[in-house]
Amino acid sequence: MALFYQIMVTNTKNMAKKQLTSEEITQIANDLQSKQSAKRRSAAKKIRKNQLIQLGDDLYKAYIKEREDKRTWETQTEMILAFGRIGYSGIEGDLRLIIDKNEPHDMITIAAARSYVRLKRKSLSDAEPVIELLKNGNLSVLNGATDILTFDDMHPSEEQIKAIISLLDSKNEKDISIRGLGDPREGLLSAMSKWKDAVSQSYLERFNKSDNQLLRKCAELALKGKKSVFE
Repeated sequence: MALFYQIMVTNTKNMAKKQLTSEEITQIANDLQSKQSAKRRSAAKKIRKNQLIQLGDDLYKAYIKEREDKRTWETQTEMILAFGRIGYSGIEGDLRLIIDKNEPHDMITIAAARSYVRLKRKSLSDAEPVIELLKNGNLSVLNGATDILTFDDMHPSEEQIKAIISLLDSKNEKDISIRGLGDPREGLLSAMSKWKDAVSQSYLERFNKSDNQLLRKCAELALKGKKSVFE
């Protein structure tokens, strides 16, 4: 059921433009075993873009090997993102290990948080996995968790929105607003471009007057119904 749901909620902009042939899918599977990191990375991107759920096990076997080499963090990131898109629940334990390490400035951790939310939520209205990650997450976990709110056009309940705002407000400003490393409030503000509840509107108005130019721009766009953060 979870796998079926994950397929159905995929953002249409990320869906395949054409039906791949069996030969093309076989080539993608073979590329996961290539000695060239660029080919393995490309294969992971194609699995994510084309929703190749049938290659989930092949991807996982490739990832187990890949994670042993710290130099290939870009390829590992693409693989982890692909797991979330195809609904591969077998990766949940691995994602949890990455998230628990809680590296503050790490792309692999951001990807793990994104995929974790996609795998754990029950619907696009279920932000409980986001709230779970915001409670103890450092910057990378926070960014990954809030990014999904806007990437997937999630629409939490007003109570969940309040909880998300409260958790972000409780963070130390110097720990979540670091130039060049992203700010989890960007993802939240962008997501609010689709939310019309009073809580969200009040939050947008707060940042519409912020001294933080980046967040002010996100709020300005959201008040016009426009996103500022894209996958």
